[in-house]
Amino acid sequence: MKKTVETPYGQVDAKALERLRNRFDTRRLLDAADRIDRIRSRISEADGLRQDLLDLHLMAHRIVNGDVNSRTSRSEAIWELAGELAGEVIEFGDDLEAIQETLTELEELASEDGGED
Repeated sequence: MKKTVETPYGQVDAKALERLRNRFDTRRLLDAADRIDRIRSRISEADGLRQDLLDLHLMAHRIVNGDVNSRTSRSEAIWELAGELAGEVIEFGDDLEAIQETLTELEELASEDGGED
């Protein structure tokens, strides 16, 4: 049976708490919030990621499906836009993975009974 410690935020595993006290930097949670802000701002901008994907759709629809009525004011090549967006999505994934890793470390605090009385 794991030894637990009562905290203001529930019962936690004592060994996990000690490990985190020795190596966990809580500023990582602030960094996680900053990462979310960067992703959110890029996604929610009027001319952000969503609009770029819609423009890419029009470009693809024209050249793949032959729809001559599909037009966009974009000047770059379709493969350039696709590459830029793919790179950006990979960065979002990297940011989200870093956040997940931070959160997983805090999950280690769970006591055997989940902290329930």
